[in-house]
Amino acid sequence: MFIDEAGVTTNMVRTHGRAPRGQRAYGTAPAGCWRRLTVLGALGADGVAAAMTIERATDTAVFTAFLDHVLIPELVRTQPDAVVIMDNLSPHRAPAVRRRLEAAGLELLLLPRYAPELNPIEPMWAKVKAALRAAAARTVAALEAALADALDRVTPDDARGFFRGCGYALPAN
Repeated sequence: MFIDEAGVTTNMVRTHGRAPRGQRAYGTAPAGCWRRLTVLGALGADGVAAAMTIERATDTAVFTAFLDHVLIPELVRTQPDAVVIMDNLSPHRAPAVRRRLEAAGLELLLLPRYAPELNPIEPMWAKVKAALRAAAARTVAALEAALADALDRVTPDDARGFFRGCGYALPAN
């Protein structure tokens, strides 16, 4: 189970456009006031296992709240022998994180520093953010609704492809 955070905003727009030959593609990006959400998520070989949003940066308090109220209850219910793998963000390395996971019977592994190519949740975030840019949500409520839809679009086949793309072998279904 890979854990990571991503930032999404209410001013996300598509980065490319198309128009008939000889015509200009028009689009706008909102200026001024926009809002940011931090999305904490967990990706397993079967897809997105858990997610939570918050309007602030991830710190140890936010991350332990994600563990206590979202991730650990879900993993204990569905995958009690899961191995939780994270990058080296300082809240991930907090002693309270390891204590909580081990108390729930889960194992914690940390990825090497600067190794996003080993984390299959990174390509998942790219897919989710592409869907959010297409949705062009301009309020926090609309962004959260679009995010739920975008996370639902991550299929088990996508997840297995993300794992294989990062070099992980998976058993055949």
